[in-house]
Amino acid sequence: KSISFRKGADAFGLPYRYANSFESFREAYRSSLLSGRPEIIEARVIDRSKNVDIHQRITSTAIQFVTKLVSETSSDECDLSLNTRINLPIKRYTNENISKGSNRSKTLLLIHGWMGDKSEWDLVGAELVKNLPHEWDIISIDLPGHGEAPYILSPIQQMMRTALSLNSFHENADFCSSGKFSIDAMAKAVCNSLQNDHGIKSLDAIAGYSLGGRIALAMNRLCLTNTDMNAPQQDNDNKLITKQTRLILLGANPGKLPFDDHTVKTESDNQRVRKDRLLAQSLLSSLYKTYLIPIGSDLSYLSKFVAKWYGNNLWGDLQERYPHKFKNMIYRRIMSLSERRHEIASVLYECSPPLNPIDDWKKVTPAKTLYIAGSLDKKYSFIGRLWEKSGGVNKYVEINDAGHALLVEQPREISSALVGFLKDARIANTLGTSKEISDEDANVVNDVKTDDKEKLDPAPRIQVGVMEFESFSITVGSYNAGIRGIGWGDSARIENELKSRSGFIISIASGDGMAVGVGEVSPLNGLHKESAEEAAHQLNAVKKFLSCDNSEKRPSFLAREILS
Repeated sequence: KSISFRKGADAFGLPYRYANSFESFREAYRSSLLSGRPEIIEARVIDRSKNVDIHQRITSTAIQFVTKLVSETSSDECDLSLNTRINLPIKRYTNENISKGSNRSKTLLLIHGWMGDKSEWDLVGAELVKNLPHEWDIISIDLPGHGEAPYILSPIQQMMRTALSLNSFHENADFCSSGKFSIDAMAKAVCNSLQNDHGIKSLDAIAGYSLGGRIALAMNRLCLTNTDMNAPQQDNDNKLITKQTRLILLGANPGKLPFDDHTVKTESDNQRVRKDRLLAQSLLSSLYKTYLIPIGSDLSYLSKFVAKWYGNNLWGDLQERYPHKFKNMIYRRIMSLSERRHEIASVLYECSPPLNPIDDWKKVTPAKTLYIAGSLDKKYSFIGRLWEKSGGVNKYVEINDAGHALLVEQPREISSALVGFLKDARIANTLGTSKEISDEDANVVNDVKTDDKEKLDPAPRIQVGVMEFESFSITVGSYNAGIRGIGWGDSARIENELKSRSGFIISIASGDGMAVGVGEVSPLNGLHKESAEEAAHQLNAVKKFLSCDNSEKRPSFLAREILS
């Protein structure tokens, strides 16, 4: 039985009004307010189906409005995944004693690491200005999501997304898995901003620290292959990065180097990705709490987070060795996280080292690449030594008594290593135009007897460095018909049809990286003793043998005798 509001009002001695339209309801409500006494107003409502329809329309309109509000890009914001043309701030390091009109024909780009900004290079930059020739234009840049770079989402938008639970990190999360902060997206953003916003047409050298080194490797690959670049350059002379560009990588993960055991690393890589994503989730979760807890409590959480991050073995007990530097660095990181926590967490989520392109190291020019790591940074010093040993880099420099925080711990030593590498004229000529031989020089060479020539230019003995192989399978024949009679003995009968051929492409590089050979191993049934599976086991055994540390055990051969 329905309730009678009129009878209820009479029972309590309250005035009663009835409204059957918006106008009558408004008038009754107005009169009730003016009377200053409690009243009961009964309003006749529409039927249920129409009521549901109206509320659905209200909800839809509200969702459209909020979605537009939290995703709109203002003049101070950008969408990195859709438009990599964002203006990233740069900082120039200059010598006050040099006139502004001085000609600077070379450019060195410095790229910071995770949680850092362009000022991370200040101590190194000051030393570089004093020790590099005046022709060098030395600049550092803020990576997307760091420093003074434009916000991907403004603080207000981030707050609204958090309140609406739109910032959760999960497989289908819009913000974290859209590629906005992938290595390639940030590399493209840096390349485009340098060219379009700062008028830098070419880079003669790039120095990248940690995450910055990985981005430098991606920039190198993207520019050399023009993959997905907004404005690909066809003329090699107009590329931002060419094979002449020198790369300096400081404690940076180069990907899967040829001596890595990929199968062993798979599980540890997965664990690293899970760990980094849990840390990113922790940072994002703390963002929710900032609207409910005092700022002091939030800063306390950030202090613990940063202290735990820098307590890793990678940093070599930095707090004990340099307490003052450690304290300053912790403070800077806390300030960065308090201002850009959402984006910094997103970078960690998308840029965990195992998520790197695994073969960016293959695109570097060994003669033009320098690798630097601290002796207390066991992980990256190990990579540096092996990479140099395999001939993949020109040189590995190990900074004594330093961990991973190279820019903080030893800025002068880092500057010295960079200056020495950039001033080395022999490197500059490695890929340069060959020197022309004069007629006089040619005659002197031609007059030397054959035996004397061999004494002056002994046959080079090449030692094998590394081997890589990759399986392949191709279809043979045509029109769904294979090839008959291939093989030896019984397998060469006409009734035996071969429809596909499989095997392995192998590449072998010399220890110094200057000689490379490519071949194939493709066993054929009836012709070769080994099966494809047996060949794979043999190749794995050879690869494992060549990856051993003892170079004396690796085979070597006389190239001239084999090729003659």
